[in-house]
Amino acid sequence: VKGMEFKNVFIINSNEETIPHKSSMEDNIEEERRLFYVSVTRAINNLYIFSPKTQRGRFRDISRFVIEGGFKEINRNEDYGIKVNDIIHHRTYGDGKVLSIEKDVIKIDFGDYLSKSFSLKVLMENNLIIIIN
Repeated sequence: VKGMEFKNVFIINSNEETIPHKSSMEDNIEEERRLFYVSVTRAINNLYIFSPKTQRGRFRDISRFVIEGGFKEINRNEDYGIKVNDIIHHRTYGDGKVLSIEKDVIKIDFGDYLSKSFSLKVLMENNLIIIIN
C-alpha cells in the first residue's frame, strides 16, 4: 500500500536474475530498480537484505541494486551452514568431504589421498564451494 512503512523490512533472494528478474533485464530495469528502492525506503528501524551465495545448486551473484546501494554487511553468520562430514563441491578440486572446521579453517578430503585446508570465509565469499548435502 502506497506510503506504508514497517518496523522491519526483509528483502530475500537479492540476487541477479531474481532482483532484477531475468525477464526484466533489458526492458524494465528502471522499474525494477524503483521497486527495490521503494522496498528499502519502507523500513523504519531495520532493513534486512538476504543474498544467498547459491540457489538451487548454482552460484549466484549479488543483485546489482544491493551493490549500487552501498549497503554494509553486519552480523553475518560465520559458520555458513557447513558441518563436518558435509559433501561439498569445490570449483577447482571437485567433490569433497569436510573433515574438520576450526574457526575459519576448513579441511576437505577430495579423495585419492588429497586433502586441503582453506579459509572458509574466502571460499564462501568468492563462491568457490557449494554444499551438496
